[in-house]
Amino acid sequence: MGSTGLDEPAIDDVIRSLYDAAMNESLWPAALKGLMEATGSQAATFWVLEASEHPRLPIFTSVNFDPEAIAEYLKDVAALDPTVQYLVRHPTERIVHDGLVITEREKARHPYYAWHDKRIETRFRLVGQMSPAPAMQAGVALHRTRQVGRFEPADVERFSRLYAHLEKALAIGFRLGSLGAMQQCATDLLDQNPAAIVLLDSHKRIVYSNRSAESLRAATDGICLSGNALLACRRDDDNQLQGLISSVLRDGSADGFMRVLRPSGKRPWSILVAAASHRFPALSLFRPAVCIVITDPDSQRRLPLQRLRSAFHLTDAEARLACILADGGELHAAAAELKITYGTARARLAAIFAKTETRRQGELVKVLLTTLT
Repeated sequence: MGSTGLDEPAIDDVIRSLYDAAMNESLWPAALKGLMEATGSQAATFWVLEASEHPRLPIFTSVNFDPEAIAEYLKDVAALDPTVQYLVRHPTERIVHDGLVITEREKARHPYYAWHDKRIETRFRLVGQMSPAPAMQAGVALHRTRQVGRFEPADVERFSRLYAHLEKALAIGFRLGSLGAMQQCATDLLDQNPAAIVLLDSHKRIVYSNRSAESLRAATDGICLSGNALLACRRDDDNQLQGLISSVLRDGSADGFMRVLRPSGKRPWSILVAAASHRFPALSLFRPAVCIVITDPDSQRRLPLQRLRSAFHLTDAEARLACILADGGELHAAAAELKITYGTARARLAAIFAKTETRRQGELVKVLLTTLT
């Protein structure tokens, strides 16, 4: 690493910064600056890539880039980036540089670089990545300007020594981040909850199901868990369920309700589909996007009114409405059950939102279930 001008103690500091950042994501800017100095780079990014037909970069930390250009890149351009496309196709390739991805002549004709040359000052890129799970990658990208020039073989060799520590740091970070996120989930949703609770990721795959939900695997009473998918047995019901899930994934804020008929003749399942919290560590394999609460009106135990009133300072009327909604009930049906007008139910719901510091019915249900069960 002599050509970087850093001595061995300084390189040791860079290595320590990688492990620190993997444990505390707020430290990535400092780690990236160290990597830039060690590799003669002018900018750098740390990212998590969700690989699919439409790849996403849900975590993206940058140093020495224009924030507006980065926002535009993430919103409209990243999927066109040849390097992103190459990484998606080669998730196990540890170190990637421009020469593997695209030639300078091809850059001149590529639509991504037409945008890049207008908005980004750097020209050359060197990437170190690892893939802890299918469809999940993470790494850093180092960038150089035209004036400094491309990453030569000697630069790649020097970076490979740092990469060995980067790979270990990311692997540790993913393990601890995922364990922490799963522990948070278990704390929030409480496995003993009588409602069946299922969390899906952005690809509609099950990433968590509580004990009540797991009991549906052996049942065929209208709803079932098959492999890593949640399905309704009847085609029309399943089309509606998958449509609600897609709507939540698309909009991020819309909650949906439906009921599913049961061949057993029991009262229909009540199903709430809502956006899950996106508060999880950057290095986490556990990334729930959709929360589904399935309740059985014939066996569901309603939340205790007194605890609701005490926990959130609700009135008796508000607590009764909150109990019905926590069962997955829809507001029109709740109004009918309580023998009040829909307008009155909406007014009470607004008061409940204010007292529970929530904004949507799905968010309210999750707060009630995780706080009082």
